[in-house]
Amino acid sequence: MKEKLIGIGAAAKLSGLSERTLRYWESLGLIAPVRVPSGHRKYTKSMVKKIISLKETLDTNNLRINDLITSSAFLQDEGLKKKVKDLNCFNVGSEIEEGYADSKGATRVHPLTNLPDHFFIQQEIDRRLSEGAKTAICYVDLENFRAYNLRYGYQRGDKLLKFTSLIIFDVTRDFGNSGDVIGHLGGDNFVIVTSPDKYQLICAKLIENFDQLIAQQYDKDDRDNGYIININRKGEVLKFNTMTLTISVVTNERRNLAHFAQIDDIANELKQHAQKLKKSDFVVDKRSS
Repeated sequence: MKEKLIGIGAAAKLSGLSERTLRYWESLGLIAPVRVPSGHRKYTKSMVKKIISLKETLDTNNLRINDLITSSAFLQDEGLKKKVKDLNCFNVGSEIEEGYADSKGATRVHPLTNLPDHFFIQQEIDRRLSEGAKTAICYVDLENFRAYNLRYGYQRGDKLLKFTSLIIFDVTRDFGNSGDVIGHLGGDNFVIVTSPDKYQLICAKLIENFDQLIAQQYDKDDRDNGYIININRKGEVLKFNTMTLTISVVTNERRNLAHFAQIDDIANELKQHAQKLKKSDFVVDKRSS
């Protein structure tokens, strides 16, 4: 019999931890609640019991819960991190009955992140445009993600994409509108569909949070260096800086947008400009025609 899913608030109350701590542990890969297509986290009571077990393990090793939030000591202690992860108790599979569906009833979510996929996002944007809604579409790209995949492997690359999706979801929830939609277009490409009055704060907070946390996804030596080294097929040594986030924002504030393909073309132009900045930043299309 499938266990009932509960929200993060109830899980926090039952485990005695804050929602912030649960979200942070999730970003570190210590726990893995079910992510329903709406983006919300769901837990079972079995998961909560295992979260409590994890807390007790940390306490036994004299590590304060607050250390996970205020210092990087835990991240640098590979022995402790391995011991905690060896609990192997958070890979709980669950069928998700809710879903984003297209007009024919087919579920449209990305299999890795459970976020709405390219097809659903296209339908949502076209719907908003047809209704004349003022809309801002924020295309989020990870720079140097391919180099990260080559350095650490695809499994860690997938984990990093999930980590990024969590940051995007949290920021959009905290600083966007209740009806905003985030999606995973494929690879390292995400999108946020919001309103023109919200995108600046969303982009600023997303970049701030990403830049603060991304170093944790690198091994200690690479983290200290601020870059990774890969060797290409020609035997050349290449250096890649720590990943950055670029966001291309397209709105219909000043110009008429009629189709998703038009927005995609504008976003690609902006992306080429954003990539030249060599840092996390967002660029906005302010043209009127």
